[in-house]
Amino acid sequence: MSDELQDKIQSEREEALATLSEVVDHARYKSLGDGRIRNPEAERVRLKFLRVIVSAESERRKILADKELEELEERLEAIEERQNSHRIK
Repeated sequence: MSDELQDKIQSEREEALATLSEVVDHARYKSLGDGRIRNPEAERVRLKFLRVIVSAESERRKILADKELEELEERLEAIEERQNSHRIK
């Protein structure tokens, strides 16, 4: 994978994580914080915001897992390169 493509993927992941964090914060505020919807008739709206939190957190975990796997792959490649360079000597 080229460095340019890797940088673009990393940038998009960071942007997605930031957006998901904002979504979670807003939904948490509306459903649990001072922005809580207190009207009993609007309870369904509160539940929708709670679902948004769950969904956004799930997506955030997936992105972080992908990021961690990529970092592990890079570390493994670096280790393999070091081992191969020592074998050549």
